[in-house]
Amino acid sequence: MWKNQYLFAIALCAGALSTLGMGCELIATVDRSRIPGDDGVTDGCADGTKNGDETDIDCGGSTCPQCELAKACTAKEDCASGFCADGVCCNTACDAECDACTADLKESGEEDGSCGASKAESECGEATCSEGVQTARGTCDGTSVDCAPGEETSCETFACDPDENACFAECSEDTQCAKCHVCDAGEGTCSLAPAGATGLGCEDDQACDAAGECKAANGQECTDATDCGSGSCVDGVCCDTACDSPCQACNIEGSAGKCSNVPLGAEDGMDCSDVNVCDGEGACKLVEGERCTTDEQCASGNCITVVSDVKACDEIETPDP
Repeated sequence: MWKNQYLFAIALCAGALSTLGMGCELIATVDRSRIPGDDGVTDGCADGTKNGDETDIDCGGSTCPQCELAKACTAKEDCASGFCADGVCCNTACDAECDACTADLKESGEEDGSCGASKAESECGEATCSEGVQTARGTCDGTSVDCAPGEETSCETFACDPDENACFAECSEDTQCAKCHVCDAGEGTCSLAPAGATGLGCEDDQACDAAGECKAANGQECTDATDCGSGSCVDGVCCDTACDSPCQACNIEGSAGKCSNVPLGAEDGMDCSDVNVCDGEGACKLVEGERCTTDEQCASGNCITVVSDVKACDEIETPDP
């Protein structure tokens, strides 16, 4: 029916008055491919016009034939070659960091559709920031398909901003600072944390040293002061202080890593042994039976008369369990 109506309208226009001319012009522009039953209509994929969902003239899209090299595309399915790169059908996948398939993007300026090296100084890759180092996007050299690494910049006292792939420029919390640094939120600046500080980017068994590095935390085994975040290795463990007074130790059970008084009645190696023991309060005093003149000389706290005017230290009372 539509076909007959269209032909009838054309026939009327053939003898129409000039006043009908405009209407006839509109009829003449009707796309005959839209008229059911018109077997003589031109194929939409061969009408010399980019229409429908074609990606280029008479090719690509869901209904027309695949496009030849250099024709526009949006996906590999649009191309007879099976490759779509930089918006054109290409002879290869052309998916390295520094290659391109259009003349505008290639160093050689060769025609579209043939993959070649990207223009020199073209940016490639992505900017990254990791472990306090910011790396800018790379560049192409015009001959290789490999991307030369970008310039590296240290974040110094700041950490990497994962959202921007760049260094933070100011801080409002410690996590925006470099490892073993703390944030002065009022100033927006980061500074070194004190020796022995925990967290701040270190593992659970580590602590910061005074130079911004993670070392063994207090209580962890050590052989040298440089092993420890606190800078003190005492009695085979990292300690919170130098702990170098007699009758103090850093490896006491239950308090490892904290300088503590040696228990009452215990010896302290070369500092307090033989006729002396520790009084439990950090002092080295006489053992039971040693002659004394005052209570303060005895670990027991009692200097008693044993024979006539001879005094000696009393025994140490053991606390009830």
